[in-house]
Amino acid sequence: MGQHLRKFPLDARLGTVLGLLELVVAYGGKADIAFIARELQMEVDHILPASTAAELLGVLEIHDGEGIATALGIKVSKSLAKGKKKILREQLPSLEPFATALVLARDNPKGFSLEDLLNRLSANPDLVEYSENGEKLRELLMDWMIYTELLSYDGNTGLFKLKARKSVNSSA
Repeated sequence: MGQHLRKFPLDARLGTVLGLLELVVAYGGKADIAFIARELQMEVDHILPASTAAELLGVLEIHDGEGIATALGIKVSKSLAKGKKKILREQLPSLEPFATALVLARDNPKGFSLEDLLNRLSANPDLVEYSENGEKLRELLMDWMIYTELLSYDGNTGLFKLKARKSVNSSA
């Protein structure tokens, strides 16, 4: 068996993942996913992508339909927006389709289009499902990669680029 790709659910929205995490933490760090879905007034099927995403991000563990907040999940929950962004920014590069988008951004400093990413993803049989729904893929990138400041997006040109990061001098 080759390298195992960690594939992020195309339908996992940032707000739903963070909302799920917040509710699990609010219920003592352990809660039934079906119960949480009812609390969020969602169908269980609609929360499953968020629970899968939370597990891939390392913020929840799912066992027998129950979500259990990890130490990292509790840290995310207790963090302000800047801290949440930093933690998520560290997690996303190991997950697809974010890993491919970051490679494309590094290879194309002037930016890449959604079409470029769709072509790259469709070339990999294990990632072709991402290339079959361009609009959901765009939403996923906008939701996660713009929020975490891994990428920036220029609406005029339709190009994603690596986000210019301010270097911080630290003597730690």
